[in-house]
Amino acid sequence: MTNTFATNAASNSAVSYLDRNSRMQSSSIAKLSSGSRIVKASDDAASLAVGTKLKADVTALKQASTNASQAASMLQIADGAMSRISDTLLRMKSLATQSLSDVLSDTERGYLDKEFQALVTQIDYITSSTKFNGIAVVSGAMGTGFDTYANDFGAAGVAAADVKVRATGGLADNDAFKVVYDKANGLMTATNNTSKEAQTVKVASSATHTGTVDFDALGVALDFDNFDLTTKLVGGDDTFAVNWADAAGQGAATFQVGENAANDTVTVHLADVDSTALGVNGQAITSAAAAVTASGTIDTAMQTLNTERANIGASMSRLEAIGENLATTIENLDAARSVLMDVDVAEEMTKFTTNQVMTQAATAMLAQANQLPQNLMRLLQ
Repeated sequence: MTNTFATNAASNSAVSYLDRNSRMQSSSIAKLSSGSRIVKASDDAASLAVGTKLKADVTALKQASTNASQAASMLQIADGAMSRISDTLLRMKSLATQSLSDVLSDTERGYLDKEFQALVTQIDYITSSTKFNGIAVVSGAMGTGFDTYANDFGAAGVAAADVKVRATGGLADNDAFKVVYDKANGLMTATNNTSKEAQTVKVASSATHTGTVDFDALGVALDFDNFDLTTKLVGGDDTFAVNWADAAGQGAATFQVGENAANDTVTVHLADVDSTALGVNGQAITSAAAAVTASGTIDTAMQTLNTERANIGASMSRLEAIGENLATTIENLDAARSVLMDVDVAEEMTKFTTNQVMTQAATAMLAQANQLPQNLMRLLQ
């Protein structure tokens, strides 16, 4: 190498390596300080893209897990309210049974009826006062309130007012049913057009029917009020179809339980269980005959309530399974993100130590290189 005063090549080389080692040392410090393997995009652009997406998924899933827990809490509150209503119905059943005894006069039955009516009021109180975040959860406010429509295949026509259709179980929006009435045998069969599930119920053999035909297995009931089966249901197959959609402000509660906003949702239907919906409003036990009617109505009400509690229990079990699955998914996604994004402390500390030694060496060599021109001055002496 040529010896010159103007250019100190050794010093320039030492400066270059010092800068390089210093940059690598600073990079290690940044990674160790942040805990991230990728401090800037140039560190690993591909892993940054994948890791960021995984981080977004984990963040969304953690909130989804919270949503599922809140949904389960809401259902727990609803189930608790229904449990209290069930206890109230049991007491009403006991009172109705007591009123049937001939050792009591109607005056004494009147005393029993005072408690009976108070319990009816209590059912309505429980229904209206049981709330989650200010929303009454067993009043039908977030339950199965539906706009209903009906049409028939006969000349007389069947209007929606002729059959007030009620949802009694978990139903999908715009579900449709075909109902066939067998006049000869007094049988009515409902079929879900989507699932093809069917149920047959025996109805009164009289031409005019008043009362409820409950297709409990399908989650729908038909309330008839002085309905003339023989003239309304006419035509080749004696059928009419019923369908519905959620009424405004009566939609079911929907919970986001995943990162996909379009598909990862759970919808829960909570039906109205007040005294009117259960059919016990207006019942009395002031006479033996009235007590017989009230006792049968209470039995039906308890069956309705048990069905609704079973639906809630199924939804709670599903939410618990969703919560467990979310926990597993979050754990695995977080592990995958960690591999891509988190710094390996041992490895990075090794790099830092190496670069620190190299920086110190470069600094020492720069000092030595700066002394080389001084050696050339001896040639001039």
